[in-house]
Amino acid sequence: MKFLGNVLFLAACVAAAQSPQANQPVAASPVPVEMAQLAVTVKQQFGDTFSIPAKFTTPVITADFDGDGVEDVAIVANSKDPLPDSYAFKYEVADPYHAYFGFGDPRLTSSFRADPEHTHHLLVIFGSGKEAWRSVTPKGKFVLVNVPFDSVEVGRMLLSKKKPPIFVIKALEAQVMDSAIWWDVKKKRWRWEPGDTVQ
Repeated sequence: MKFLGNVLFLAACVAAAQSPQANQPVAASPVPVEMAQLAVTVKQQFGDTFSIPAKFTTPVITADFDGDGVEDVAIVANSKDPLPDSYAFKYEVADPYHAYFGFGDPRLTSSFRADPEHTHHLLVIFGSGKEAWRSVTPKGKFVLVNVPFDSVEVGRMLLSKKKPPIFVIKALEAQVMDSAIWWDVKKKRWRWEPGDTVQ
């Protein structure tokens, strides 16, 4: 009987050790983003002028783009004029692509439509608190204009040998090149860099 009691006690200890404790962090499992909810989020955070294009199979990517340990999001969206609602919805419009070439004032460049195939914008929400990018009051909101891409995905880039790699938005152009869009923590601005030419 004593042997059976010891076995049960040992089994209980093993089960307790395998179950997550209240004070231990549990890795978050990826939750798929529903398109209907995503459209509601875009409307609430950026206004009615933005819509999610139907042809994009992956219009949303998530990662910690600003390095604060909270999940952020980048959403592909369309808008004929992203500037007017920036005041009411408190988002910043940036043009990291043209800034790379020395001309990145979005008040002027947001009207550039040189390539009709690349007219989409990237909406970026920096997450805040437990709800991360789904928070009603996120840490920051941005509309990135004029970045040429056919699709986007999460990438990583090493800026310094002394620091771990950062998460970036990889902008992929099927017939031209890949590029990286990343948040410069020191200068508090978005940057664009060309990558490898697609063969």
